[in-house]
Amino acid sequence: MTANHNSTAMQPVSGAQIPSPPTHCAGQLYTVKAGDSLFLIGRKFGVSVEQLKAANPQIKNPDIIFIGQVICIPTGGGPTPPPDRQFRVLSLRILSEKGQPLPKTNNAVQLPARVIVRATFTDPVQRAFFFLEPTGTGACENARLIGIDCPSATQGVAEIIWKVPSGTLGRVFVVACRNSICAKSEEILVVRNSNMHMNN
Repeated sequence: MTANHNSTAMQPVSGAQIPSPPTHCAGQLYTVKAGDSLFLIGRKFGVSVEQLKAANPQIKNPDIIFIGQVICIPTGGGPTPPPDRQFRVLSLRILSEKGQPLPKTNNAVQLPARVIVRATFTDPVQRAFFFLEPTGTGACENARLIGIDCPSATQGVAEIIWKVPSGTLGRVFVVACRNSICAKSEEILVVRNSNMHMNN
């Protein structure tokens, strides 16, 4: 038998002959009817035979399915990632131009004239957007973009060099997206006093 269009569901000899449905189904369960084949089922639900095979490891031969067999019809074109692998920001750090940690006063990072803002992620990102939200404003539209990085597609790290305006006071955070899932970091309170002059 060839894999496909002409092989229709068989009548089982006994109930024991029918494979059990998969233990996990990211989609919906479907009971095979007379005249069904994987090709026809896939066409009916808008998925490929390969997707059906991937969602139903209990089907050893795609030409052989049974009337009454329960199979998984996947949705979204692929398996859902487990919750612990969800895309997120691992860390956000503000460093000196030499990569050293900066001092804090009253939980606010003391900024020199130029700093590195570095974020790490669970997965590589195409773009990362760094923002400063001035302190004392309740409206999110007051947050302003301070830099964008388009890092390597193989690394989950993004960073910018930020020229810090004198008198800066607020919270820095990063937002990045991967495969239409976006993540925002924790906010870091920062300050740059007008009288701070650093020549590094």
